[in-house]
Amino acid sequence: MYRPAKEYEAPWWATILHSFPHLDLTFQTVNSSFNLDDPKYKESLMFWAAAPVIWLLVTLVVFLMYFCYRCCQHDTEKQRNVVCLKWTMAILTLLCCGAVGVGLYGNEEANKGIMYLSESANDAMETIAQIKSKTVAMQTAFNTSITHGINGIRVVYRSNSELSWNQKSDLHTFTDRSLQYARDIFDSINKINLKVRRVDLSSLVHDLKDYSFYRRLGMLMVLGWLMLLCLILLVGIGSSSKCTLLLFCAFGIFSLVLCWMSTGLHLGASIGIGDFCMAPNPFFEELASGQVESDFVQYYVRCDHSVLNPFRSTINGASDKIHQSNKSLNDALSILNKNSMNKTELNHNALLVSRGLEDMLTALMPLNALVDCTNLHKDYIDSLHGICYIALPGILYLILSAAETGLIFSILVVLASKAWKSVGSNLFEDSSPKSYLDAEEDDGPFIPRPGGSSPNYYSYPRGRQAAARETIHAQRRSTPPPAYNSNEFYRQYGDVNPPDDYCGRESNA
Repeated sequence: MYRPAKEYEAPWWATILHSFPHLDLTFQTVNSSFNLDDPKYKESLMFWAAAPVIWLLVTLVVFLMYFCYRCCQHDTEKQRNVVCLKWTMAILTLLCCGAVGVGLYGNEEANKGIMYLSESANDAMETIAQIKSKTVAMQTAFNTSITHGINGIRVVYRSNSELSWNQKSDLHTFTDRSLQYARDIFDSINKINLKVRRVDLSSLVHDLKDYSFYRRLGMLMVLGWLMLLCLILLVGIGSSSKCTLLLFCAFGIFSLVLCWMSTGLHLGASIGIGDFCMAPNPFFEELASGQVESDFVQYYVRCDHSVLNPFRSTINGASDKIHQSNKSLNDALSILNKNSMNKTELNHNALLVSRGLEDMLTALMPLNALVDCTNLHKDYIDSLHGICYIALPGILYLILSAAETGLIFSILVVLASKAWKSVGSNLFEDSSPKSYLDAEEDDGPFIPRPGGSSPNYYSYPRGRQAAARETIHAQRRSTPPPAYNSNEFYRQYGDVNPPDDYCGRESNA
């Protein structure tokens, strides 16, 4: 598993994406800083997202022109030798399968980066939840233990008639001071609780998990569909199935739309993420400015140890108040212990206040470590590494896979449409033996005829003999051809005259 560095540095691929020209829809240069509130910046992302879509439209127009040409074209010769074409299509199909495999890897990497971001946000939520629990524990200690205990001590000394007016006045001062110190602690901790309560990342974590699930599922369906088409094409090539090739041509064009649409969406998203990864701090500072003070956000985002923790003074003041409240309580108890009174009730209330102050001090000590920037800043750095070092390369793999698959599918559709008339002729053509006339028209006059017999010289029409061509062939299908130089031929076909020197050769013979 990837281990992030101590400090964040923008990766080189984010630098390359950030260097892409940012143009709006009017081809004017805009600021490349990540700012989704700027309409011009959104247009610059849409510009790059639309580039693959424009290429898709050009490809479809070229296909339309090509298929119109193929429909109007009349093939005068049958293409028998398609072995080279088959091997070319098979190699391209295997390359396409490899490209789809790269897309599967990139899809998993993108999902891993998003889940890494979600886990980092969960860790930050746990830290914030611990801060809330500590502040709630201190508030509970103040409301249940300290307030009730001090009020119980007041009841004890006010009901004692043996105490002088000066002693009661001193007790009243000490108890009021102890209670005021505890109230100051409550107010300080309540300020921390109010600031922490505004930070809620639960909706972000929920949205990230839903987005990761549906994005991963959708890309798996698209990539699985592309892989299925590649397998269909391989089956069609291996079995010489014309129907399979036609099926691939039909669905291949639909798959081109999926490939280039996916390329456009991921390209626009990758450029936006690259801009974000170059300077992520200003975005988060601007995002949280409406919830908490900017100095608190900068402290946790930048974690500059030269800057004082904004909660440090509050926590140190609360710690001092606890000691002062405990000292005032001990002063009051020293006066009461010198007089005879109900020690049981006094000790019970004093113990209640002491336990409340101890509980506040116990909750305050880990709170000092929790509000330090170290933990939350580490979660912030981990989230940045999940986005920029894991998810962004996965998206780039998806772009490479979709673009390569789209290009290969464009070539395969053209080759499949060119090969389907030749591939699979044994499946769709009549395999019966050729007749004499069919062999002559298709194969030429010098190929041996069916049945093992060859025509003589005078079986081919010449000059005025052409008029009797069909009649001669029709009769030759039912009767065997006459012997060479036989007069029977001319007696049978009286309208055909022998050559001028034929009679002389016959008499000499």
